[in-house]
Amino acid sequence: MQNITIGRYSDTEGRVHRDEAAAISIEKTHDGWIEGIRNDGSTWIMFLDAAGSPEIYWGQRDPDGGVIGDGIPLE
Repeated sequence: MQNITIGRYSDTEGRVHRDEAAAISIEKTHDGWIEGIRNDGSTWIMFLDAAGSPEIYWGQRDPDGGVIGDGIPLE
C-alpha cells in the first residue's frame, strides 16, 4: 500500500443531481471518503456516512478517479 487519504466533504460538496419526475434536486449522498493507492498504482475508495462509518466500497477506479463497476454496500 502506497498511500491512504481520509477526507470529509463540506456542506456544499458530496452532492449529486437527481432527476425525478422531470425535476432536478440536489441531494447529499456521502459525508466523506477513504481512498487508497496500491503498490501497482491501482486505487480503491470507500464513502462514509455522517457518523464516519463506511457505507460503500469500490475496489477499482479509472485513471480519472471514477468508480468502476458496482459498489459493495458495507453495513
